[in-house]
Amino acid sequence: MTSIERVTVLHGHTDQDSAYLVGDYPYGRILRCQIRYWIETAPKGAKRGMQRFVSQTTDPRKPGTVWNKPHPDTYDRLTIMYLNSDDHVKHTGVSEYGVTPEGDAWLRLRGILDQLTDEQRRLYDALLAVSRRSAATWEAFEATVAAITAHIADTGAEPEVTDGTWIDASGRRRYLGEHQVPMYLALADQRLNG
Repeated sequence: MTSIERVTVLHGHTDQDSAYLVGDYPYGRILRCQIRYWIETAPKGAKRGMQRFVSQTTDPRKPGTVWNKPHPDTYDRLTIMYLNSDDHVKHTGVSEYGVTPEGDAWLRLRGILDQLTDEQRRLYDALLAVSRRSAATWEAFEATVAAITAHIADTGAEPEVTDGTWIDASGRRRYLGEHQVPMYLALADQRLNG
């Protein structure tokens, strides 16, 4: 069955001085550099309290350690930095538009929610509560997961998905998304196998 890679959340990297440093990173096709990553929180203005992922490399063409201009991402309500199974730094976040059912499932399956700080978890839970007010979206997601689970239980096989769409036994077309199929299958597997 399908499983989703669990990750390691990185905490405490909030500025250039406390950034997570990778000492050997590609710079172009031949050169190597250092790269550092952190989560920046806006202290004032329209984005106050919002967070964004920032990366910054050194310039190996210059002597010593000369840092290039930082590259910030867009602001989110909550930004989380983590290491994947290859020890590569990645990030995800919850936008100002809220939490989707698929996003919530992805965070849970990857073990990210279990590793949040108390403050991050309070913020996430508040954003989740607001998002769940749109009950139809969450009900449709639950119905799709239940249908996939039933299909696997009945047939012993994963549903056949083409271009992110599955046609269930009743002929109903269910769009899962091309990149979200493993997440749906992992949720079904959890329900079938505990």
